[in-house]
Amino acid sequence: MDLKSELEKRRKIFEKELQKYLQEQEPKVLYDAVKHLPLSGGKRLRPILSIISCEAVGGKIEDVMPFAVSLELIHNFTLVHDDIMDKSTLRRNIETVHIKFGEPTAIIAGDTLFAKAFEVLHNIKTKEAIEIAFKLSKCVKEICEGQQMDMEFEKRKIVSEEEYLKMIGKKTASLFKFSTEGGAVVGGGSDGEIKALSSYGWNLGLAFQIRDDYLDIHGEENILGKDVGNDIRNGKKTILVVHAIKVAKGDDKKKLLSILGKRDATDKEIKEVFEILLRTGSISYAENLAKGYYKEACKSLEMLRDSPQKELLKEIARYSIERKK
Repeated sequence: MDLKSELEKRRKIFEKELQKYLQEQEPKVLYDAVKHLPLSGGKRLRPILSIISCEAVGGKIEDVMPFAVSLELIHNFTLVHDDIMDKSTLRRNIETVHIKFGEPTAIIAGDTLFAKAFEVLHNIKTKEAIEIAFKLSKCVKEICEGQQMDMEFEKRKIVSEEEYLKMIGKKTASLFKFSTEGGAVVGGGSDGEIKALSSYGWNLGLAFQIRDDYLDIHGEENILGKDVGNDIRNGKKTILVVHAIKVAKGDDKKKLLSILGKRDATDKEIKEVFEILLRTGSISYAENLAKGYYKEACKSLEMLRDSPQKELLKEIARYSIERKK
C-alpha cells in the first residue's frame, strides 16, 4: 500500500470541500486572514483520519465531510492562537497570521475559524449530530486546558513526565481521538468499533506529539515549515527536556537550564542543547516512548474487520513516529 498516494487521494477530495466553506466574504481583511492558514496546505491529518475511520466501519466519504472540515477549522484556530502565544514567525513555510495581518486581526481570525467549525457541523446528516457538536466543544475545552498547562510549565523548572503526558493528552491527543472516534460515529460504527478507533486516535496523538517535540529541535526548517528551536527558546517542557532535566548532571544540566527559555538563543546554543539531549539519552527515551504509543495504537485496531482502511491506519501510525515534518 502506497501511503502517500492513499493520503493524497483523500486530501484532494477534502480540499475541494474545505474551499466551499471558505468563500470570499466581508470584511475582506478578516477573511483573508481566516483563509491564510487553512488554504496554505498542511498534512490535513485529522480530517483524513476521520474519513478513513468512517470508511473503516463501512461509512461513506460524503457523509463525514462536514465533520472533517470542522476538525480542520478547529485545528487551524488553535494554530493561529498558538503562533501568537509562541511568537512564531513561520508556519507551513509562510508568515504566520499575526505576522502578516497583525495580532488583533489574527485573534479575530482564530475566533472566526472556531465559530465557522460549529457552523459547518450543522451540515452533518447523522442522528448523532448534536452529540458530535457537544463532544467537539468538550474537546476544544480540553485543548485550551492543555495549552494553559503548557504555558504554565514554561515558568516551572521541574515538570514530571506524568504532568507532561496529561498536558499533551489534552492539547494534542484529544483532537486526534475525536477525529477517529467521530469518523466512526458518522460512519455508523458499532460501539466496539467506535471504542477501538477512539483508543487508536488517542495513542496516535500521543506518539505524534512526542515526535513533534523531537522535530522542533532537530527538524530542518525548510522541510518542517516552521521555526526550529522555538520550544527551547520558549522554555517548553517537552518530554526530551523533562527527561534531560531529571538525569543531566554538572555542566550539562547547568548549560541546559541556562539556555532553556532564552528568547534570543542562537542556533549554536540550540545545537548545544540537542547534544545534551543526546548525551543524556533523552532523544532515545522519547523515541522509545513514541514507539510504545505507536504499538498501542496498532493494537487498538485488532478488533476491526480486515480492510485496506485498517492497514492504512496502521501505516499512518508508523508515519507519525518517523515523519520529517
